[in-house]
Amino acid sequence: MTRLGRVCGLETEYGVTSVYVSEDSGSEEPPLDVEAAVKEIFASTERAVRVPHGFLSNGARLYIDIGEHPEYAGPECLNLADVVAQDLAGDAIIQDLVDIANNNLRNRGIRIHVLKTNADSWGNSFGCHENYQYGAHTPISLPAFVSFLAARQILCGSGCIDEEGNYCFSARARYITEATSADPTHHKAFINTKEEPHADASRWRRLHVTCADSAMLPVTVALRTFLADRFLRLLEEGTGEEDLFVLDDPVAAVKTWNYGPNVRVSARRGDRPVEVSCPELLRESVNLCPAGDDEFGLGDVVARGLAALTEGDLTALSGELDWSLKYQLLSHVSAGEANFAGVRARRAELAFHDLSRQYGLRERLLKSRSVKPLVDENCIARAKVIPPTDTRALLRGKVVEACDLADRRASIGWSYVRLDDPPSPQIDLLNPLENESAEISQLLAKIEKMERE
Repeated sequence: MTRLGRVCGLETEYGVTSVYVSEDSGSEEPPLDVEAAVKEIFASTERAVRVPHGFLSNGARLYIDIGEHPEYAGPECLNLADVVAQDLAGDAIIQDLVDIANNNLRNRGIRIHVLKTNADSWGNSFGCHENYQYGAHTPISLPAFVSFLAARQILCGSGCIDEEGNYCFSARARYITEATSADPTHHKAFINTKEEPHADASRWRRLHVTCADSAMLPVTVALRTFLADRFLRLLEEGTGEEDLFVLDDPVAAVKTWNYGPNVRVSARRGDRPVEVSCPELLRESVNLCPAGDDEFGLGDVVARGLAALTEGDLTALSGELDWSLKYQLLSHVSAGEANFAGVRARRAELAFHDLSRQYGLRERLLKSRSVKPLVDENCIARAKVIPPTDTRALLRGKVVEACDLADRRASIGWSYVRLDDPPSPQIDLLNPLENESAEISQLLAKIEKMERE
């Protein structure tokens, strides 16, 4: 088991579209606008009424974000297997709702698709946000971390076809405008600096990373978190800072590396001006990071991934990293074409991100063993309903489950729970590492008694 050096949670935003089931419909316009399609997806659940804020029994939060995007915010995790399982559980929970909606829409000849992608046809960008807890009094060098994220963005990107049909490594990289920002709605930054610790602010802070691509492949999900956690451990130790790279312009660097990872850009290493490529920055940074558990062999993935970037071998990790598999797929369907601007490539890209078990590609690739799974189907099924057992998500999830069974209303947040029916005192959950609570046990006993009455 790969235990992380901190509590971590992922948030994933999903794109939604709809199509006519029959190709003889005569219309190229979607039958439902995004708002109507999202409404259909959530029509089968009354959870938003019973449990404000959409918290689930697995400790996660499911809701509709700004811009009418479904969003799954996974529970707090302390080990890497839980991070992966919860990310895939979010996909499965969303697709379960879509399947119900599509069954209800069948008579109207309409089908909804949910895409775990990073941009839509209207120029909106969305993706994966990462949350990492660290000590309130621990200094973290944001310039060094942002520089590391700029390079990680390429290795852990989902791959993308740009407007001209050219291939790049990251969809989100094209939209990043700031190194840091407290306004994620208007600024696309590597890090959101708004202070929202969701915990005891005297003990913890929350690092909110907003630049990542949503990923379809389990190894990409694991690698992204693995690298961030290891580099944060390095920053927390505060040793060797003179050897860390700080890019002069991380926004310009990530846009340059998105098309050419081996282009050298200006940076500083300690007091020395230098030039560095994406693989060089990652390789040197990873070599400085403290060692730790690596149950999934991600250190080897890093080495092979950096070699592939350096050598320009975009298919070398097609069973593990999104950008590599997508490039292989697009190259196959676009054989003989000058680039990926054609209709076949565009459709294949959508199918790559489609959560549908019938129309998407991931399920077929997993079953054919073309993609490395990391966690099995039983782990994902468990993660859909049961929270991680070593964080406060366990307590939150138990309260949600008890309220569901007793048909009671509760107000629930990341750092508190409160039974509203009947009105009861709020219980604060200010320690993300707390998985036992006498107050929660008493509340659960109270709710269970109501269920029997």
